[in-house]
Amino acid sequence: MASIKRQQPASSARWSAPKASYSPPKILFFGDPHGDFAPVLEAVERIRPEAIIMLGDLQAQRPLHMELAPIRSKTDIWFIHGNHDTDSDEDFDHLFHSELGDRNLDGLVQVIAGYRVAGLGGVFRDKVWNPAVPLEQAAFGSAQKMAAYSRRGRSGTEVDLRLTWRGGILRKHHSSIFPDVYQRLGRLRADILVTHEAPSAHVHGFMAIDELAISLGAKLVVHGHHHESTDYLRAGLITGDSLFLVHGVDKGDFLAWPPKTPT
Repeated sequence: MASIKRQQPASSARWSAPKASYSPPKILFFGDPHGDFAPVLEAVERIRPEAIIMLGDLQAQRPLHMELAPIRSKTDIWFIHGNHDTDSDEDFDHLFHSELGDRNLDGLVQVIAGYRVAGLGGVFRDKVWNPAVPLEQAAFGSAQKMAAYSRRGRSGTEVDLRLTWRGGILRKHHSSIFPDVYQRLGRLRADILVTHEAPSAHVHGFMAIDELAISLGAKLVVHGHHHESTDYLRAGLITGDSLFLVHGVDKGDFLAWPPKTPT
């Protein structure tokens, strides 16, 4: 990316009900719900977008299809997972084992409301892959390789229960970013990339997200995780010649896309 500057983020304006001369947005991107889905339900009822995408850390208090039951017939529901979605067995099961579990965009490109949308859920963890080092130097190239190591245990001859969960990798690593998922996604094409982690223009972001967006040909990156609603271009964190726009979305807030334009 060109000419990146860092400064205090500026909150993005929330979308309001349009006048008759404006078309409603096609997608609403929601920041980390952390168990509170009231803003999601309210916005969908008011705006009626074609689709919604939640940007991780859903932490549903009951199965996700129950949390979103009032809007399931009113919009197309998608999500990526965040690091807190593996905090407990309940967080995990209420998301991944819900009737909406197959709506996880992680590692996929799906056509949503006319856009090709790529998803990368989870976070970078050094015990799997520190993206500051080359992919081939990652501790584990895939969840399968980590699972095989976990089953062998530290002794190499027997299972070490401290390294396993439900017979596989530790629960928390179900929200770790593995190199094989990242590489596979980078071979695809997309208009929009949604991630939990932020790109490099954020003080806690990663150049690996920039590189993935460029590989995909994405023109927009939308992320959660940091609980900030930020239009990176307006905030001066990227410049007008950036290869893609970036928006961060706060807990309880949303980004409406495309922005309001006259019909």
